Amino acid sequence: MIYILQHLYKKEFKNFNTEIIGRKDYLYNIFKLYFIIKKTVYLKGNFTLPQYYILESFPFNSMNNFYVVVGDTDFVIEYINTHKEEFIGKTLVVITCVKYNKKKLNNLLYTLKCSSIYFTKQNNDEADYYDGRKWGLNFKITLSELDFYNSNKNNIIERLDENFERIK
Repeated sequence: MIYILQHLYKKEFKNFNTEIIGRKDYLYNIFKLYFIIKKTVYLKGNFTLPQYYILESFPFNSMNNFYVVVGDTDFVIEYINTHKEEFIGKTLVVITCVKYNKKKLNNLLYTLKCSSIYFTKQNNDEADYYDGRKWGLNFKITLSELDFYNSNKNNIIERLDENFERIK
């Protein structure tokens, strides 16, 4: 599994490393797989401010047909647009709020040659976010992620179908 995580500078979580640790714990609890930071991509011309991280499941061949992209809508659009080839035949899970640029994102997603695409459930064109610290998770978590975490389904596709919106 490849997990793309945008580096966000949130006031609630002073140190982004706690979010990475929280996400890795979240992923381990769900999949019983470890995730390592495979690559850090920095903002253009600035090697002190990361733009995003690529986390990969370990062992590396585990669930290699799943991609997850997490970040604000503009980042998600830019990332997917520049990495379309990576998603061919894969299952893509998009976790973003989509308050703005919904039409642009939807048009982009429908052009992808993924086997399936799942999207964070929306409430009035915006994902519901919660302070994950209430559940021992050091990041803002969407309702879809929280429901996925608490799902009693064993099959990942059944869990995705139950807790995310399938758009393809």
